[in-house]
Amino acid sequence: MAWERVFLPLRSLRSRLMLWNAGAVALTGVITLLAVREGVRYALIADLDQVLSEDVKEIGLAFADQQNYDWDSLTEEMDRKAIGHDFHQWFVQFYDRAGQPVWSSIHTPKLPAISDVERRLVTFSWGELRLSYGAVPREVDGVKAVCVGCSQRFVARDMGNIDRLVMGVGLIVLLLSPVAGHLLTNRTIQPLAQMIRTTARLRPGELGQRMPIRGTGDELDSLARTINGLLDRITSYLQQEHDFLANAAHDLRTPLAAIRSSVEVALSGRRTEAEYHELLGVVIEQCSALQTLVNQLLLLAETDADRLQTDPEPVPLEEVVTRACEMFEAVAEFHGLALRIGPLPPAAVAGNRHHLRQVVNNLLDNAIKFTAPRGEDGPAAAEGTTHGGTIEVELVRDEPRQQVRLRIGDTGIGIAAEHLPHIFERFYRADPARGRDGVNRGTGLGLSICKAIVEAHGGTISVKSKPGQGTTITITLSLATQDAPGSQPHRPTRTVAAES
Repeated sequence: MAWERVFLPLRSLRSRLMLWNAGAVALTGVITLLAVREGVRYALIADLDQVLSEDVKEIGLAFADQQNYDWDSLTEEMDRKAIGHDFHQWFVQFYDRAGQPVWSSIHTPKLPAISDVERRLVTFSWGELRLSYGAVPREVDGVKAVCVGCSQRFVARDMGNIDRLVMGVGLIVLLLSPVAGHLLTNRTIQPLAQMIRTTARLRPGELGQRMPIRGTGDELDSLARTINGLLDRITSYLQQEHDFLANAAHDLRTPLAAIRSSVEVALSGRRTEAEYHELLGVVIEQCSALQTLVNQLLLLAETDADRLQTDPEPVPLEEVVTRACEMFEAVAEFHGLALRIGPLPPAAVAGNRHHLRQVVNNLLDNAIKFTAPRGEDGPAAAEGTTHGGTIEVELVRDEPRQQVRLRIGDTGIGIAAEHLPHIFERFYRADPARGRDGVNRGTGLGLSICKAIVEAHGGTISVKSKPGQGTTITITLSLATQDAPGSQPHRPTRTVAAES
């Protein structure tokens, strides 16, 4: 526990950044000083090599000068130069053709025989000595080659001074690196600390604040934009949830108020059996509407929580569409509509049969609702009216993409362009007068449920509509790996219409 209390501050990002920055500064400083040291050493050796090479060249020119050449004068000059360079222990030694010493100046140490490899080197080291070897232009007095050298101790002395300087500067760098690390950390962590303070001030009901964008284009700006985008989505989600709850409460209150008023009327006095039957019928009707709304809300809650079950078993979509069309044939005939069922080729999709059937039923119900003539309360056939409109249903297989498209189109009143982006929103009603009797009878959840189910099955849903011309809704789903067993062949095109 004591060790944990000691190392607990080191777990913070600020402490770790400070240590990393300090270590980076110290390591960079030490590496730089070592590089400078080696650079200085290399420069000293290079200068020494240059001087020795020039001496070899100068001695070689003395042998080449035939008019002024004098062996005694040359050797005397070499001794004087060796004495003059006593501090560097400069020396020169001449060799014959066999590589044996012919003459050596003062301060010349005992040198080993120079190998052929060393002869090919311009300069090389031998212990503490630095030697430069070269051949003379003209062999005179048995001299074939010359070697000029000096001690490297002065280089070691200079490097010792540089080492002490490097150690002193390195110590200063190590002492200053925590300070530099602290300054760098504060500069780096400041925008992040501001983000933390801003985030700490956020409340579920107050999400108006946003992270500042410094305009540097770095990762912190990217993080700020990401957090701001998340806050925007959370704000939009909370607003939608608020509207959803308000609309749900409003739609739940309506049937509850109707049930309460019916019961209050029934209890306010004695009623006839027919009146009780009528009141109980109203209660049952409102309970049914209430049950439908609650079921829709529960289904939407499942989609929001990603708990909507989509079975991996293939479902023959053509059978689902066929059953739905058969169920709505009588409804279409009742309202004088032509229900045209196009080709329904076998198309198996992986999913939940019940949910897919609910999607098709909702779309067919909407198509009939907004295509039937307004003000119609009875069967068109009984009055000898003509068809009020047409509803077309078809399935199209897209073999290259392994997809199937379900199209349900009508020739109804259509949807205005300004309403199209919102028709899949919950409780959205484009126009209260869109119902066939002039009153919107829906809950505004049908299309949002369809969208949620289709997306849960990995598909897409789209709508095209023009006011006065009708609406077409297209659902695209991926085909299953294989068609469901027992799939029926495609149903031929037929039309169901009211009898005239």
